Amino acid sequence: MAGAMATGSGGRASMVDQMVVHEKLEVKRGGSLLQQNEHFVENRTCRDVIWAIIFIILAACIAIGTIWTIIMVYSFENVEEAKDHKVFLKTHENTFIYGLMSILAAGLASAFFSIAFLQFTKRNTECVVWTSLILGPMCCIIAGAYIMTQSWLLPGIWGAVLVLLGGCLLACVICCYKDLVPMTVLLLRTVIHVVELHPSIMILSVISALLAAAWSLACITCLLGSVIVDEDMMVLIKSRASNSPGKAALVFLFAFVYIWGSLVATNTAHTACAGVYGRWYFGKDGGSPVAQSLRVAWTTSFGSICYGCFIVAVVRAVEQLVAYLRKEAEEDGNCVLAILLRIIECIIECAGDIIEGITEWAYIQCAVRALGFCDACWATFAVWYAASIDSIIAACLIDLVPFLGALMVGLLSGATGFLVYHLHVVVGGYNTTVFAFCFCIGFLSSLAALMPLKSGSCTIIVCFAEEADFLRRKAPALYEALVQKQIEEDADSSMGSASSSRRGSHQHQIQNQGGQARDVRAAPLMEMQPQGQPQGR
Repeated sequence: MAGAMATGSGGRASMVDQMVVHEKLEVKRGGSLLQQNEHFVENRTCRDVIWAIIFIILAACIAIGTIWTIIMVYSFENVEEAKDHKVFLKTHENTFIYGLMSILAAGLASAFFSIAFLQFTKRNTECVVWTSLILGPMCCIIAGAYIMTQSWLLPGIWGAVLVLLGGCLLACVICCYKDLVPMTVLLLRTVIHVVELHPSIMILSVISALLAAAWSLACITCLLGSVIVDEDMMVLIKSRASNSPGKAALVFLFAFVYIWGSLVATNTAHTACAGVYGRWYFGKDGGSPVAQSLRVAWTTSFGSICYGCFIVAVVRAVEQLVAYLRKEAEEDGNCVLAILLRIIECIIECAGDIIEGITEWAYIQCAVRALGFCDACWATFAVWYAASIDSIIAACLIDLVPFLGALMVGLLSGATGFLVYHLHVVVGGYNTTVFAFCFCIGFLSSLAALMPLKSGSCTIIVCFAEEADFLRRKAPALYEALVQKQIEEDADSSMGSASSSRRGSHQHQIQNQGGQARDVRAAPLMEMQPQGQPQGR
């Protein structure tokens, strides 16, 4: 099926109409869903309500458990049956209280530093993109150089290998990715341009970061509180998952609850951001698009978000359980079992990555067309197959930018939490543990806070695949960059590949629109801003 991008006089893209008559049943089904559900209808119905109810019940249980833990900690002396734990509590009371304070400080710091990173990216877009690309190779080179300074022969050899490997990776990044950077910069600047038009979208980032941090803090509080006040829980924690089904169930349950809540917080912001960018793309951003998108994410589409996150959380929890069992096998010296579990872990991890990727793209359809989760998956598959946007996604390097920001914010948040803890607890052997917890809280919260970067790019690509003419009016430079990339992909695949039959007429239809694609690097980088705003470097 040809990946036509031509639009009708009414602005309705012919791509959706072609999906409806596609020979592949899955594409036809997805196209029918897209055709029957217009984007941003006024009256939306709630989807997948049962999953929202289940998650709300779980969240209420976590909140009750957190409150109960705090009450038990402060009233521990009045509980007669807890006399055996009295000395333990008195010894570790400051560690427990100030440890929670440091984790909370790390969560608040992650929200602040995430907003600061967005502001820096807006002004130094190309620098941030290149930094995210060379970060891995440079870390490899620095680590190798440090190891080479050791006096032993073997570490020096491994250090030289790391330096050589990092140098090769750096050369590959510069040679292979340099042609992809201009399009990535265009897309990233368009995403940030929408943030400038609707600066309150940053509030979504802050809310998401705070909710993710609060959920993490609540889960850890429940676990630590149960360990302190319950001797049986302490025994269960110290047991081995390979010998205790209860310990294995605890590992799975904690990982599942922790991951599910974190994913819901993250993907709620992702869906809300997708709604903001979709409204901007289709010219329906009048009024208060941020508030409207946030309301949709927390009401009509909340059940769909919980549904998709539940599936991902189950897979990730199984992955964590297998990883825990593998570590125990390594400690026991059982190499055969450790290798087998590692293989299983890799398979589950790959499956989890695929499922998580599908859900992230499906949430865009939930935000734009108010589809349920399963219907959104069908629509997403139809767009991917018929429009062949895989070449654009493969050339987009924006995914590395949020990771760079989350890493920097995680380190700063970890340092903030450690400083808060160290100022109150001078003597203690938990400094490394506190820093690790605070880093994880800051890193995960920042990934949620930097969601507009990834959500905006994904939404623009999906909307471009469905109705490209809107982007030509909104951001002509980015439009021509994406068209140029698809034309190059068509030229590469036209020599007998099967995909050419689906996209062979794409270049002819683009030319009929009256636009001759230009080279990406020759396009003005800020042409997407008709208001004449200065280009941020």
